[in-house]
Amino acid sequence: MKDRIDRLREVAVSLGADATIVTHPANRRYFSGFPDTDYAPDESSGVLLVTNESAVLYMSPTNLPWAESTVRAPVVVLPRTSPWQTFLGEYLRDNELMRVAFEDRALTVADHAAIVAAAPAVNLIPAGTSFHALRAIKELDELASIAKAAGITDAAFLAATTRLVAGVTERELAWRIDLAMRELGAEGPGFPTIVAAGPHGARPHHDPGERPIAESEPIVIDMGAMVDGYSADLTRTICLGQPSPEYTARYAMVLAAQLGALAGIRPGMTGREADAIAREALTASEVEALFVHGLGHGVGLLIHEYPSLGKISEDVLEPGHVLTIEPGIYYEGWGGIRIEDLCVVTATGLDILSNAPK
Repeated sequence: MKDRIDRLREVAVSLGADATIVTHPANRRYFSGFPDTDYAPDESSGVLLVTNESAVLYMSPTNLPWAESTVRAPVVVLPRTSPWQTFLGEYLRDNELMRVAFEDRALTVADHAAIVAAAPAVNLIPAGTSFHALRAIKELDELASIAKAAGITDAAFLAATTRLVAGVTERELAWRIDLAMRELGAEGPGFPTIVAAGPHGARPHHDPGERPIAESEPIVIDMGAMVDGYSADLTRTICLGQPSPEYTARYAMVLAAQLGALAGIRPGMTGREADAIAREALTASEVEALFVHGLGHGVGLLIHEYPSLGKISEDVLEPGHVLTIEPGIYYEGWGGIRIEDLCVVTATGLDILSNAPK
């Protein structure tokens, strides 16, 4: 954990800051070790302040004993005695911390204004995605948790779909998947499970409803178990009964694009270059216009995190990144085909964590 705080301090120095405020829930957990899931620092989850000399999680008394037993050195926990924005601003002012990096994507305008009101001389420096990028290269214990989550996800997919019959609704199947993940040892789903049958599959992020699943139609299932706060991510498209010629042809196009990307991606590529591998395969099949999202995204404490694999992404892939490879094509009125595997970037390519049948 000390290395994480030291790396955070290095980012602060690169930004010209002498202190850092961490308020994003995933980043707060990553740097402090405290797993509370409150999303607002004015609840019980706290705000992490890192200076050259200390790393302190300031929080309300609600979860103080829990936090004291879970934070990892060098982080310590202290109670705050006033609204956190005022408390923090006064601390910065009184300790002459005048240049402070903050998460501009996680701090509200109102919170920013309240800190400045308490410490008018403080210069708050936006950190952009710098803190998120520090989480992108996974440590061995993180990789172990993600691999376990991926294994549970594979097993839950098989448990929920092996004896699936027509007539089960999307919502029922999603519930079965979630139950299977929990029974297999997951904390729960890492994100809301997607089951999109027939025409609903044309919506990449469909919310499962009461539509019964029918034979010979595409069924898009997007799911992921959570273990130790880390999520897996898997998508499979299946068909009950005899698949139509359309389904077979479209599935083959997406599978070829995915397999090409899995084989071709290397560390040092940008997200844009990785995306282009699958996109070029779908262009050759004359369906690229139906590939309406990026090829993938990083996965960890958040289900969507750095790096991004898409048409305009300049994020550079590095060994230790965990990411998805998930091309898809979508036909309004018919449905969609998406195939997604979870992978780890290695020194030579990708190590595929997902093993559910395609």
